Amino acid sequence: MLIKEKILFSKEECETILGYGDNNTKNWIKDDRRYNSENICYSIKTKWLFDKLKEFTETNSNLKIKKINETIHFHKFIRDDWFDRHDDVKENRIYTVGTLLNKNFEGGEFNLYNPNKYTLGKIIGNTYLFDVRIEHEITPILYGERYSLLWFLQKNHIKPNKLI
Repeated sequence: MLIKEKILFSKEECETILGYGDNNTKNWIKDDRRYNSENICYSIKTKWLFDKLKEFTETNSNLKIKKINETIHFHKFIRDDWFDRHDDVKENRIYTVGTLLNKNFEGGEFNLYNPNKYTLGKIIGNTYLFDVRIEHEITPILYGERYSLLWFLQKNHIKPNKLI
């Protein structure tokens, strides 16, 4: 199963992205998670962000995107927030594309299990692509705040016969 990782965004670009949330915060407080999320929607202002994620995805896989998902999830984790080990298999998703937007926090490791544990680098702008069947987690935040993006690709976004 595919896992790709690359520093795609500069620190300045990540700081710009931090201002793109729609301020319609959803609090995820359940037995297996605690964090906040907002949406970043496709617009003239955010087109560059979607274009970079699309290019990263197509370059690092044999996927060809015919229609972009026009919503990115912006996640904010604060002290004691976490997300237990899970997969992203739902809503016809096939790939997850994410980006770490900052690094001024402790804890908050992003671990993937494929089947062995793999921890993504805590580098501003680090962008990753993985199959939604791969289990992953965010460990509890010990200090600071962790900001990240998640963009899900569904079957209807991909050109036929181009699945990995």
